[in-house]
Amino acid sequence: MNFDLRLPIFDSLPSARADSQIVIRNSQFGIRNSKIRMSYSPEYFLARERWRDWRIEARELVRRARVTQGDAILEIGCGGGGLLRMLAARGARAVGVDTLDVALELARTRSKGESPTRLYYDGPSYLARIADDKPLPFANETFDAILAQHVIEHIAEINAAVREWTRVLKRGGRVALATPNARYPDPAHFADANHAHIFELNELTALLIDAGFEIENAVTVFPLLARARALRAAGVIAHELFRRVPYFRDRGRTILIGARLI
Repeated sequence: MNFDLRLPIFDSLPSARADSQIVIRNSQFGIRNSKIRMSYSPEYFLARERWRDWRIEARELVRRARVTQGDAILEIGCGGGGLLRMLAARGARAVGVDTLDVALELARTRSKGESPTRLYYDGPSYLARIADDKPLPFANETFDAILAQHVIEHIAEINAAVREWTRVLKRGGRVALATPNARYPDPAHFADANHAHIFELNELTALLIDAGFEIENAVTVFPLLARARALRAAGVIAHELFRRVPYFRDRGRTILIGARLI
């Protein structure tokens, strides 16, 4: 059996230009080695939340962070607020930070009319702007969990960032991360000049262990396969199936990690 290892999962990556039109980047169109600087706009963030892949990964992050009602959860790089709303629906006190004003403004606009007891933590200022090189604006041991979905690849000083996470997390607090996998066979999917570093699975687990985390689960996944009706009908969890095949074990498109601060 021949596999198409390019697996064009994110065939359409919306990037807002000055005219706010959606542009298409696809490895099948011959764009395989060049880097494109994505322009993050409201259209981008809204379109991203409509992707089934995004929703699959978001649910996996919530599961790996073991989010329960009443938990104080920090999302690093909250974008348009989609994951915050998912967390709030579970009864968590969701806090979002982002470096982009456009993302925070969109999240604020979408949250208007929501019940403060469901969505807001620390009053209406549950969204905060941060800078990559500045401490997080929270006290020590504030949060039960930290989530970051396709964010850490953008952080140049990742070791300093992770140290900040350990400061604001409670002892025993969880972190759940989704990020591109450097060993994925089609790196054109990650050809974004905004990326500071694309991690391999072992590299990222080592970074977290060095920072004081215990790895609870770490896999690479092909979100596209989660859509396969035949696999679902057979009761097969796709990433578990592919973990048994040596070549595919660490070559999924996305790294998913759950860890606990010890």
